[in-house]
Amino acid sequence: MLGQVIVSGLAMGCIYALIALGYAYVWNTMAIVNFAAGEFLTFAAYVFVASFTMSMGFPFWLAAILTCAFMAVLGALFSMLVFARLQKQKSLVAIIATVGFGIFLRELARIIYGPQPILYESPFGDGVLEFAGLYMPVQQLVVICTVLVIMVAQYLVLRYSMIGKVMRATALDRETAALMGIPVGRVLAGAFAFSSVLAALAGILLAPLFYVTTEMGTLVGLKGFVAMIIGGFGSVPGAIVGGVLLGVVENVGAFEISSSYKDAIAFSVLLIFLLLRPQGLLPERDADRA
Repeated sequence: MLGQVIVSGLAMGCIYALIALGYAYVWNTMAIVNFAAGEFLTFAAYVFVASFTMSMGFPFWLAAILTCAFMAVLGALFSMLVFARLQKQKSLVAIIATVGFGIFLRELARIIYGPQPILYESPFGDGVLEFAGLYMPVQQLVVICTVLVIMVAQYLVLRYSMIGKVMRATALDRETAALMGIPVGRVLAGAFAFSSVLAALAGILLAPLFYVTTEMGTLVGLKGFVAMIIGGFGSVPGAIVGGVLLGVVENVGAFEISSSYKDAIAFSVLLIFLLLRPQGLLPERDADRA
């Protein structure tokens, strides 16, 4: 039974890892924390389910691609129109701007789509697969496999492609990158767009597991931030490890204690790490060597 609980926690942990990755990329390139990540997830879920799937009748994969493209444009516009004007201000000002933009997105979703929850049935059905005596719903398996593919793809792009090298150079030193002819503004917009796509994917994968509501991304966004701290603030590998670990720990804790304390367990893990290992499991320098 415990093995079944752990397997179930892996799927939610992968969702946290996606959000944590978005936090890490924005922090590394812009030196701010994007507290609108949860609302990006929420808005993407509404766009995917209510607009592209239900209203326009697009198939799952086409709706997912269009949603990611739409959220990428939205993230890039926020970076160019808002963050670019705040670069000379203190980081706290930009962080507050992300909070404000998150509230704007949540209320915009409420105005456009209404306050009623939306039920979205998984396009993969209610099938369950068995592995070594453990049962996993197909939707959870899709979540895990999708996140694994994304993580491998982003590693290859960042490590070996020219775009990845440009992004890493900008993250290390913006001024030097600009002197070398790198369009820093576009790179920053691209980083924010990529984090928006990660949040959109999290929303798309989460929509069949829960009702789509205007509050669905709030806690997920906060837990993604917790996952990044657990893994190591700003560490990309740490964000992945922290997300998966958080998902498993909170699921096991809810099973052993009570599901009523599931959220409290997640934030208790944060407090434990802040007390015992505030640098996280994979601090940024260790992550770079890895």
